[in-house]
Amino acid sequence: MRRESAGANSLPNANLLRTDMKPSHLPLALLLCLSAAGPVAAQDAPAATTDKETIEIEDGADIPIDDGTIDESAKEPPRPAPVKKDAPFAELPGRWVGEGRIGMAEGKMESVKCRATYFVNGTGNELKQNIRCASAGGKVEVKSNVIAKDGKLSGTWNELVYNLGGDMTGEVTQRGFRITVRGGDLTANMDVIVMNDRQIVEIQFFNSSLRGLTLILKKG
Repeated sequence: MRRESAGANSLPNANLLRTDMKPSHLPLALLLCLSAAGPVAAQDAPAATTDKETIEIEDGADIPIDDGTIDESAKEPPRPAPVKKDAPFAELPGRWVGEGRIGMAEGKMESVKCRATYFVNGTGNELKQNIRCASAGGKVEVKSNVIAKDGKLSGTWNELVYNLGGDMTGEVTQRGFRITVRGGDLTANMDVIVMNDRQIVEIQFFNSSLRGLTLILKKG
């Protein structure tokens, strides 16, 4: 009986949602905590078989044949809808939890876990935000009030542990929010990407004991 080797079927690479963020907006995005598409979990690669391993198939068992058709149930989830400029906070109320990294001015990096709570008015254009983060070296607590009008953002931002604060300005983007905070002792940029039930927040601080904060938050 002649044995033929079957050629390996090429598998399409999974398309990962890519988010380009300007470094100048990293810090502010993290504090808003308002991330477009959630991170894609890596799948474990199948264990490699050895020469000693055998596969037994019962007589009469049906062996599925790959005919090249696409499984409709395996489609990628739909991309999130663009953030509405007239009601950009409508999908945010509730509790968000997650983790990330915090950087100090001396170059030290620490893992951090955070909890954020958002309170939104009935029309979805006013937001009150409370964020608490804890790491091995300490904690960060942020309170902010934001108003959206015609796609523009304004409000106040305060960090209670390091005593930082200032006025915030920014804009609503299709994917989330881009913000700048300026005060007598603080300059910070922040990008927030909203992705269904997840957020990516990146903040960059200037002239402070904090250097940056990056978080991935999930609603629930």
